[in-house]
Amino acid sequence: MTDGLRLLLDIRQERDTVFLTLDDGEALELASSSVPKDLPEIGGSISSPLLAELRLAAQRKKVARRIFSLLDRRLMPVAKIRGKLLDEEFPEAAIDTVLEQMRQQGLYSDHVYAAAYCRDTLSTKLVGRRYLESKLWGRQVAMEIAREVVAENLDEETEAELAHKAAQWKWQRMRGQFDRKAEEKVARYLVGRGFPTGLAWKAVRQNKPHLEEEY
Repeated sequence: MTDGLRLLLDIRQERDTVFLTLDDGEALELASSSVPKDLPEIGGSISSPLLAELRLAAQRKKVARRIFSLLDRRLMPVAKIRGKLLDEEFPEAAIDTVLEQMRQQGLYSDHVYAAAYCRDTLSTKLVGRRYLESKLWGRQVAMEIAREVVAENLDEETEAELAHKAAQWKWQRMRGQFDRKAEEKVARYLVGRGFPTGLAWKAVRQNKPHLEEEY
């Protein structure tokens, strides 16, 4: 056999996965969509460049399987997934290719992660847009994506409703303090929860248990 050539001993396909066996026992597992068009039939020779292509495709298959394993435990930002895979010494080219393919196919992306984060957070917390944007930014989601997704999941009307509920909750814990200092404390709480200053003060005054002089 010519130097640099390998023989393809077996090809087997199960659903969307193709299994290749080479003459020295090396086994490669590829996604069916990654099988090169110039792959020879059983008994044919595989050149060094083609072997390198097959090995990279096999690495992409391993990367994809690992990503789904990570996401099966919990969703995480793409940057964190990428970092974990690099730490596990998967090839950078394979990682980036698979992540981009998943984004293009709508399987997973920072947009998907951010949307899930917003839904989960809003189901348990009284917070505003800025809170969600800040948290997503802190989780390595680009601010452009964070703002877009937050706007999709929290409209102005709903944000206002949440602000009023948060003000009611905070006033109930003020223990009879209803002066200007108390108002400022409730307002700071709302702003800290990500509500705009104007909306926060409106919610403070409209939900104050004992209305006093307008300021």
